[in-house]
Amino acid sequence: MIRFRLLGSVGVCRDSGDGAAVAGTRRRALLAMLLLNAGNDVTFGSLAEAVWPEGEPPRSVNALQAQITRLRRYLAERLDGRQLIETRGFGYRIVLRPGDLDLERFEHLRRAARQRAGSDPGGALDLLRTALALWQGPALADIRDHSATLHAAAVQAEENRMLAIEELIDLNFRLGRHGRIIGDLKRLAAEYPMRERLYGRLIIALGKTGRRAEAAQYFRRTHEQMVDELGISPSSELNQVLADILADPQG
Repeated sequence: MIRFRLLGSVGVCRDSGDGAAVAGTRRRALLAMLLLNAGNDVTFGSLAEAVWPEGEPPRSVNALQAQITRLRRYLAERLDGRQLIETRGFGYRIVLRPGDLDLERFEHLRRAARQRAGSDPGGALDLLRTALALWQGPALADIRDHSATLHAAAVQAEENRMLAIEELIDLNFRLGRHGRIIGDLKRLAAEYPMRERLYGRLIIALGKTGRRAEAAQYFRRTHEQMVDELGISPSSELNQVLADILADPQG
């Protein structure tokens, strides 16, 4: 089965993993806009803004139609002639089967994990791991800065990924696996130094495993970074997390 990828470079791949990024920046931008709105009509204007953010060319409707024709030919060569892009009244629409798009599968698995979390945290944890494994790099990695619309979509997808990671951490906490994820928390805190919630979880995990001095050290480091880089102090919530850890004789 052919699948479409937005969680990394924009591409077309098979279940086996074979595939490649779509060639051509404008073609990638056009495909990405259709995929981000899969099943819905996308107007000429919206597509043109994403493909030519610097300004539409003369006879932009004809130019867009030519881009669509090339994209249809490109996809047909990889889909045994199957056509996915429909012409609509004032634009186009791509029609996919369930599971064809990695972003859609990610969101589906994340919703399923939330529904299961209350009764089966272990099962929810497995679903989130499967969802996060779909990511092959930053969302829309090779075109995220091509237009404001695509950049905003990439930023939103990345935020949802971080929320899924935090949900996975919380499920590990519920299962008492604080020590098992300290290494991952340190890596994530270093990668996202201004994401205070990650530091809060790291401090909790260190405290729960008896490493209260190290928890205090990470708090001081977070405080210094936030003051130096943002000019603000950690929130009262993070201060309370540390206070609770230091006050708990059981760690």
